[in-house]
Formats: sequence, C-alpha cells, structure tokens
Amino acid sequence: MKENKAILKIAKTISLPIVIETHAVLVCWDEVVYILINVLANKETILFKLNASLDFEKMAQLPLLSTSATICKKQLIVTGADFEGKPMIIAINNSGEIQWQNTLEFTPTIWPLTTCSNKLFIAWQENTNQIERGNLNLVAHKIERLSPISVSSPPAILFPLKETIFAAISEKNKTTLINLISNKIANLDISQQITIGETTDAIFYGWLEPNTVFLKFLKNDKLVDFPINKASLGKLKAISGKEATFWLQKQESTIDEDNKWQSVVIQENTDVFEIDGFVFSVIAWKDSLAVIQNSKLILLKKQPPK
Repeated sequence: MKENKAILKIAKTISLPIVIETHAVLVCWDEVVYILINVLANKETILFKLNASLDFEKMAQLPLLSTSATICKKQLIVTGADFEGKPMIIAINNSGEIQWQNTLEFTPTIWPLTTCSNKLFIAWQENTNQIERGNLNLVAHKIERLSPISVSSPPAILFPLKETIFAAISEKNKTTLINLISNKIANLDISQQITIGETTDAIFYGWLEPNTVFLKFLKNDKLVDFPINKASLGKLKAISGKEATFWLQKQESTIDEDNKWQSVVIQENTDVFEIDGFVFSVIAWKDSLAVIQNSKLILLKKQPPK
C-alpha cells in the first residue's frame, strides 16, 4: 500500500526585475524576501524587495559583488568583493540606505561569512590550515580577532546559521563539526561531505550516497533516507526553516547528449519536488519555499496528504 505523503506545489511564479547573470542571494528579513542580484559588468549588486503585492521594488545599488548576506541589529549585512576584488562588508537599513561599509585587508581562500549572535560574528580562511574568526565592531567597523582554529585535514567548509557558524572538517572515517562561537565539537561517523541547517529547535545535517540523500539531527539518533537516482552526482544544500529541507542540484546528460540542470527539493514525509533548469538559491519563507531561477522566483507551498 502506497504511503500518503504531503506534496509541494507551485503557488505562484513571479518574474524577476532583471535576469540573473552569475549569482543571486536570497534572504528573509522581518518576513519579507529580499534578493541581491550581481551585475558583473558594473561590479555591483542590486537589492530588491518583494512587497506585499508580490512585486519587486528596487531598494539599492551596492558597490560590491555579493557573496552572502545575513540580518543583524536591524541591518542587512552583505559580504562580497569590491571593485578591486577585496573582501567588503556593507550594512543596509530596511529603506535600502547604506549605513556603513568596510573593505577588509586580507586575501581570503574561503570568503567571509557572517552571523548574528550577541555581536556580528565573522569567519573566513586565508590559508587551508587555519580558520580565522572574530567579532565585527559596529562602531569602529573593525574586526576584533579571536584565536584562530587549526584545520588538521583541510579544507574546512563553513556553514552560517542564525546565531553561529559551523565548520565541518572531513577526515578519513569521520567528520568533525566545530561551533566557531561556543567552540563545542561534535564527531560524526561520516566520511562524506555534509551540509548543515537548522529548524526552529534543532540542528540537522545531510549527506549523499550513490542513490540516496540522508537526513540526521545533531542530537537525535533518528536517520531518514530519501531514494534519489544518482544523488551523489549532485550538490546538496540544507535549507533552514520550520522543518528540515534539502535542495539537491545536479547536471545530467540527455539522450541528445546535452547537459541539463535539475534540482530536487526534499522534505520528510513529502514527495520530492523536481525543478528543471539551474537554480541559484532556495530559502524558507513563512509557510513557503522561495526558489530563484535566472528570470523568475517560484513559491512552493506544501499541501497535506489526501
């Protein structure tokens, strides 16, 4: 007997104000979706807001190419590269006005990521053997460096969550997780590369095997597997939100030998949702998932099983 599962359905498709050329960042701020779209020719990022009518409003043009964004102290914190390719941080209020900007005087191998704990916390790497970290002084606009963390088996992968950043370091038969703010360490019996996200009350992670996506919670023995054909050929990303969600993107050859992109959205007790074409970003928003492709935003909503 077939198990009844919830399904994800397209609730609305919204055209983007400009086509995405190379990179876009989605972020939810006070239950409003913001999108940062890089314009490579001008070496700038354009910030748009999705208003209550589900139309995009242009908020600002930023003098950097954005790589990530977070919310902290009622400001949108955007990291990226300035005109010379140096790492840069810009803070914006909810009217789109730049509050401050700061070019960072180091050359990263892993680009800076930020999160908002008691302070604006930042982590990055300048070489493969060490994770740099610190608090950004919002008055002096300078990084107050904390002691770095050695990486015995590089490279490390950094995962920003709402109030911390995790580093995942894969070794021969295990993966070490380090909370870069609390310094707490967890050892996982997994050799595959993982991805990390959080729900409202738990941290979860996932990894790939040839035809399976696995889900596990950090403080729970429960293991969930999702059969996905050729899963290990793709890249898995955890989507933080009310429930554990994964986005798997892979490229496959067709009968005509053309490569095509396909994404799969994965949630427990829910039929997987397939999306044709390249996807730039996915975030949880209210009771929906927002998916960005090169010219449109797709809103997915879950419907209970019949």
